[in-house]
Amino acid sequence: MNIRQLQYFYLSACYGSFSEAARAEGVTVQAVSKALIELEDELGAPLFSRRGRKVALTPLGKSLIAPAREAIASFDAVGRAAEAQLRGDADEEGESLRLALVTPPFAKHELVCNAFSQLISHALGIKTNLSLSLGSVALADLQAGVIDAMITVGGYSNPRCSCVVLGTVSVGVFMGKRHPLRNKRLLTFQDLGPYPVLYNEEIDSFNDTILTTCLNRGLSSRIVRVSTDEGVADFLENQDGYVLGVHLKALDIKPLALMHKIDPADAPPVPVCMVTLKGRQSDEVDRLNHFIRNEFPLMKHMFNE
Repeated sequence: MNIRQLQYFYLSACYGSFSEAARAEGVTVQAVSKALIELEDELGAPLFSRRGRKVALTPLGKSLIAPAREAIASFDAVGRAAEAQLRGDADEEGESLRLALVTPPFAKHELVCNAFSQLISHALGIKTNLSLSLGSVALADLQAGVIDAMITVGGYSNPRCSCVVLGTVSVGVFMGKRHPLRNKRLLTFQDLGPYPVLYNEEIDSFNDTILTTCLNRGLSSRIVRVSTDEGVADFLENQDGYVLGVHLKALDIKPLALMHKIDPADAPPVPVCMVTLKGRQSDEVDRLNHFIRNEFPLMKHMFNE
């Protein structure tokens, strides 16, 4: 077993396709297929069931997603640590805060990240940089010391990490302008049940995201796996689908799509957490933790406006 096989396995699971995994890695489909057959032979059981051009995880495959992601992140951490050292980032440790917001890309995310960075820099007198990142990438950066903390929407469990709740956010529904529920501002799980909800393997398998929380609370919508921007647009515009997220008016993309609120009786507030490596939390991170926990309601109001 080697890291190349695990990378191909993980990407194939995320995309549901060997060809998409091959395209992402810049290799041939045959190379991906051969590596996975060798991995399955070594494990003694199939990881995927083949369905034409699409593939689906077997029970064994599902059980190995999280360990594979952890292994890839740990492997990537070595290279990222070397890059940080060569860039001289390590010399700046303790003089700045480098944070990763673990969420899918959203409208105006660069504006939100810049505003947050400036707010924290001004309030704490510490140069702060917040950037958007996928969970597996952020974890590798955290292990390599490239970032000081991850901020996740929803809890994150890892024996090597500490997860502190900073505050909570309400759950919203992002849907297209022609969706049958577009004129109803407060929605229930019963309202949403007949319509498909978007699932992204690379995002929703990392931590307790809003989607996983709502599914555990009884949301019965059919899950549709989407992994491309074009697929998301088609899902919203042509399939009456919806995406779960944080209920903030700032996330509206008028007139193309709007954010609606879910009844809190169905979807309770979701925690926003700060994740750090155990034994590596700095004084700056402690100060950030205390500041956000005290000012979280004000910050939510600021971003909503």
